[in-house]
Amino acid sequence: MDVGYRIALAIVAVAHGVFSRRYVRGARAGATLFKERAEGRGLAAATGAAYAAYCFTVLAFMINPAWMGWSALPIPPWLRWVGAPVMAAGAALHIWGMHHLGKNLTISISTRAGHALVTSGPFRWIRHPLYSGGMLESVGVCLLLANGAVSACALAFWLLIAWRTPLEEAILEDAFGERYRQYRGYTGRFLPRVTRG
Repeated sequence: MDVGYRIALAIVAVAHGVFSRRYVRGARAGATLFKERAEGRGLAAATGAAYAAYCFTVLAFMINPAWMGWSALPIPPWLRWVGAPVMAAGAALHIWGMHHLGKNLTISISTRAGHALVTSGPFRWIRHPLYSGGMLESVGVCLLLANGAVSACALAFWLLIAWRTPLEEAILEDAFGERYRQYRGYTGRFLPRVTRG
């Protein structure tokens, strides 16, 4: 019964991976993964562990849903299928953001030499569209899999990212000064502002 949900997840995940890999490689973003962790080792370790747990629970479900049956959630099939377009929309937003970041894409929260302040594409309205896209994509995954363990791991990861984001913004403010303060004044962190200014 879970085959269709797993196929839908796999299709979106593979497409996302194929398209995003091009941007990660083009920006050499992987080289920033092991930069000095500006958020501190504790938060970096907790975030990494939460992400690993999320990936592990999703992978376990994809291999054999019975392994994760102990945390199944009673979500109706129609709502589970809503997860597919939600996941696809999140992946599209994530890739759109990567496209506009270009060579400014990093995996750490630190800036790199020659870093530019990007305000085009989804950055016109949201300061962190890659996070917004990832959050939306995770909501789609959680709906498709209807699993409490997957959902708990996703929630833990994104709560840690949200906790870390003000530090990331402080680094960007140090790098770009008044330009970033003005930019922050008319954009939302993860969602567009209802009113500007």
